[in-house]
This record gives sequence, structure tokens and C-alpha cells, in this order.
Amino acid sequence: MTMHRMYTDNGNRAGFWVQHRTWRNTCGQVQSVAGQSSGKLPDPAPLPDQEDVVIQCFDVRSGRPVQPGPLLQTPHDKHYRLIAEPSWSRRVSEVTVPA
Repeated sequence: MTMHRMYTDNGNRAGFWVQHRTWRNTCGQVQSVAGQSSGKLPDPAPLPDQEDVVIQCFDVRSGRPVQPGPLLQTPHDKHYRLIAEPSWSRRVSEVTVPA
């Protein structure tokens, strides 16, 4: 499924968790799609090569932040899938979000 489709299916909100079939031990939380973290995406939908996605990547086992590197070169790729929020994600957000 594409990032654009997952964003729309998620009630026009970012914050969902994804994996790609080629990622090994990596998952990501989508922060924004087409520059938006909430609200309806621009119409018409961005062209596949212009779809801007910001994602924070983590080691799926430990929650350690990792660099996405070449992992997110094609956000229009249809081989992404939604995953459940990892159990360690609450611990990560407590550390990364300033009080």
C-alpha cells in the first residue's frame, strides 16, 4: 500500500507505523505525507515521484532510532504495510518529546 493511501485510510492523519517488505529489522512511524500531519491531502494527489514523506525509523526489536538511508527512496512504492504500534514506542516517545 502507498503512504498516501495509508494516510487517507488512517483518517487523514500521520502517526501510523509501517514496514516495507525489504526492510530488515526496521520499522518507521510516518510523521507527515505531502507536508501534512493531519487533514485532507492536496487534490489532486501528489505525483508518485513528488510525494513527500517524513518518517522516523527504528530498530524493530529495540526501538533504537536508525537512519532511514535508502530505505525511503520510493514512498509511492506499494510494498509498504501498516503494522501495530510497537510495545516500546511509548518509551521512545517519552524520551524524544520534550516536557
